[in-house]
Amino acid sequence: MSEKIQSSAATISVDKIDRGVGYITIRPAQEIREGILPLQGGEENRKVTVSSCCFVDGHIFGREIEVLDSDRRSLSTRSGELLPGTQINGGLNSFENIYIGTGAVIRGGVLAGKDITISSAIAKGENSPERIIIEGSVAGENITIGDGVVILGPVIAQSSLTIGNGVTIRDYAVSPKIELGNGCLIGGIISYESFKCGTLNTIASSKLLLPDSKTSWEIGGDIRSPYPGCNNCPSKSQLGGNDSPLDYGRRLSCHLFSEISAGDNSIEVKKGSCSKWTSFPIENEEFQWKFSDSETLLGTEIPFTVISNQNKNNLNIDKDSNSIAIWELTAESEEEN
Repeated sequence: MSEKIQSSAATISVDKIDRGVGYITIRPAQEIREGILPLQGGEENRKVTVSSCCFVDGHIFGREIEVLDSDRRSLSTRSGELLPGTQINGGLNSFENIYIGTGAVIRGGVLAGKDITISSAIAKGENSPERIIIEGSVAGENITIGDGVVILGPVIAQSSLTIGNGVTIRDYAVSPKIELGNGCLIGGIISYESFKCGTLNTIASSKLLLPDSKTSWEIGGDIRSPYPGCNNCPSKSQLGGNDSPLDYGRRLSCHLFSEISAGDNSIEVKKGSCSKWTSFPIENEEFQWKFSDSETLLGTEIPFTVISNQNKNNLNIDKDSNSIAIWELTAESEEEN
């Protein structure tokens, strides 16, 4: 039986927003042509709830923020046209927790004093919106990211970071404890207490910064490094024949490396047809070295093990660095021939 489409005809004739002591709620399918910001003392401590399929043209600030999952919904003024989900044209800033539901597009960053939970991008019902895109950075205490989420900025968790299957983080993922699912594309990894990783993951950066002790690693399979194997991609005519930033981006998210599909409740990942890709030398100590970060906020020194296909004693650093940069900055760098 198909799911009933909910019309918002009833909400059009009443207030768009419910307000009370300690809370503010945007009703479903409403358009707010401004942000939700405190205008007087005490309003910064409100819980802000954004209901299904809303548009907010600005930033949201509150004690706690919930962007609810989007359902299958249409406006009475556009009969039969389904709304695409919720869009926030700004960032989310909260003293405590933030929840971001399925169907949301956040055009800014997400900053929480406590925990951030991002749902999976899999639709919650038939023909419901099935995306979560965050265009800025994400920072909080403990961060959980569901399957299929796309984040264009860095993700920084003060305590722990849990990442589902088929997630894209186009910048660095940084946390003392990182748990990574299967089939993800991550710009870079920095972890110094524990690192757990599934299979068929790609890290765009040429270096992994992992906990100093290998007993803190739990790696379920090879991790793809686009450098150097993808610099000479044997299937580049199929993925993108020109050595341009756009084509490098297509190779980075290569479907020949892994095939990703949406199941009923999770993203499923299986091995692709390509066997020419390069993995990080997890077991080869010749391509590993120690590094200590002494510029931490607490003033303590944090030791790492660095893993890279770029040999630490390389004498041709300039050429190799250029070949590496195309994967770390696909929209800003081109490889010299």
